[in-house]
Amino acid sequence: MRALILVLICFFLTIGLSAQESVEEEQFEIVTTKAEYPGGTKELAKFLQENLKYPKDALKNNISGKVFLRAIVEKDGKLKDIEVIRSVHPSLDAEALRLVKSMPKWTPATQRGQAVRSKIMLPIVFMF
Repeated sequence: MRALILVLICFFLTIGLSAQESVEEEQFEIVTTKAEYPGGTKELAKFLQENLKYPKDALKNNISGKVFLRAIVEKDGKLKDIEVIRSVHPSLDAEALRLVKSMPKWTPATQRGQAVRSKIMLPIVFMF
């Protein structure tokens, strides 16, 4: 379990963000403030540790790996358009999606003092 927590903390450091606004507005590649899980990385690690349910079939078959998800953090902090961009196994993918969909609103990214939509990539690590 400690290994899982360490790996999860490491992956938080790899969260990639790029801001985007509607087609009519200027689009940003770099934001002033990145979107953030409420309470930051430590709270995100805690959320994942408390809520991740390793699928039984994956445990039985010794399946592990890192599922990469992409999502949009809206201006109001809601996560939208959550999708698997790198799959490991259908049951791990489904659990990663379930986990991210159950997250509370994030603090949105900002640019020039205004909340902006941003894309995030979340690698969810499954290790036993």
